[in-house]
Amino acid sequence: MMFDFAIIGAGPAGSMAALQLAKLGYSVAVFEEHPSIGKPVRCAGLVSEHVIKMHNEGIINEIKGAVVVFPDGKEVVIGGDKTHAFVIDRYIFDASLAEKAMAAGAQYFLGRKIKKILEREYFEIEGIKARYIIGSDGPNSMVAERFNMGKIKFFNAIQGYGRYDVDEGFVKIFLSNEIAPGFFAWIIPAERARIGLATVKKNIRFYFNSFLKKIDAEVEEITAGLIPFGLRKLASKKVALAGDAAGQVKATSGGGIYAALMAASTLAKHAENFREYEKEYMVGVGKELKRCILIRKVLNKIGDRGLNKIAGIVEENIGLINKYGDIDYPSIVIKEILKRHPLKYTIQAMRIVG
Repeated sequence: MMFDFAIIGAGPAGSMAALQLAKLGYSVAVFEEHPSIGKPVRCAGLVSEHVIKMHNEGIINEIKGAVVVFPDGKEVVIGGDKTHAFVIDRYIFDASLAEKAMAAGAQYFLGRKIKKILEREYFEIEGIKARYIIGSDGPNSMVAERFNMGKIKFFNAIQGYGRYDVDEGFVKIFLSNEIAPGFFAWIIPAERARIGLATVKKNIRFYFNSFLKKIDAEVEEITAGLIPFGLRKLASKKVALAGDAAGQVKATSGGGIYAALMAASTLAKHAENFREYEKEYMVGVGKELKRCILIRKVLNKIGDRGLNKIAGIVEENIGLINKYGDIDYPSIVIKEILKRHPLKYTIQAMRIVG
């Protein structure tokens, strides 16, 4: 059987690409290694309004703000004025998106962990032929490795579910290299709080257990995974990457659903010209992802003392942050702050980084 597109991986990127391509009349085969779509869940499930506008299934809570805990214990409240984000059930989100793709004509092959792709005048995967390949197969992408799309680094992430007394409208973020070296820890309110952290360190269970002890919490259903850090090459002539496989994740927060859905939509727009997909994506969302990588590098360089100093800048600019803050475009609010106080904060930034 010959298909126009073979998509490896049925996460948000894979299923959105399948949906959009099938709507355009292309024949699409989607291969998913797990027997059911959306499981296991390895995601904090906090998304923006941008995501909900593209696919609004599985909403379980609205988030109006965040309580940011800095290394010295200082807490700064951001938001509170309106809905800034949503907590979703990733199983429902992913499964319903795949159902839409199937209804549009995409064919799904579940329980298929693809280990080999043959390349002739067409591609062959387990006896199925395709003209084009889309790799949306996660951080350790087989497609990226098979077609030499580049190497990236990773953060190690872990999360569990537990009962915790937290305001249901606010996420809680812990910035501290003692708690989560190189990244942060979180508590996201839902039916059961989602408690987790990510770090550059490998002994993640040590940091997770220490964090749970610090906040006096117990969790179950613990899952661990990788958060990509960096961008791979997005496309060659007939092969493209999208989502975690491409490294399309904000290095500031670890969120990647919006970037993945945008990649899938852009791919479908340039269905038979993948290099145009890469070009358009990188002047849009990709440019913001690069800025996020730079921000993360700076944050990791300044250490806890620098983070404590940033707390003051955040407090001074709560109004601007609440007005311009966008979890998918964090550089916007930084630009607005620097625009109003260019000399003051440039000098402070030099002192913090230096």
